[in-house]
Amino acid sequence: MSWSREEALTDPAVVESMKFLSEFRFFLRDIPTEITVRLYQPMHSGGIVFRRSHDIVVSGINPPAPIKCEDDCGEGETLHVAVNNLIAVYNAARAKGLKPEPSWLKPNARFGGAS
Repeated sequence: MSWSREEALTDPAVVESMKFLSEFRFFLRDIPTEITVRLYQPMHSGGIVFRRSHDIVVSGINPPAPIKCEDDCGEGETLHVAVNNLIAVYNAARAKGLKPEPSWLKPNARFGGAS
């Protein structure tokens, strides 16, 4: 019997199966920590999800409301959603005169689980 990728993951014991699509790496200016964003497609739906290596937390800066991507978002839109929060907080902190610090970036515990 020949198995498709989707059929190989249909057993009820398998949950949250995803197919890796692409990976992007970048730095925020003046912070020497590499950030990685990975895009995945859930095996049994049409959407694209992301996993980001780091979140950003800056004291006194409120993160923007999260942008949600509809099920039909492509890779570009999903990547934008993944980096938008980082950039918005970073730029707001810079606008307040704060100097970028590596401590702003917090490792994301969920990132390692989807690799």
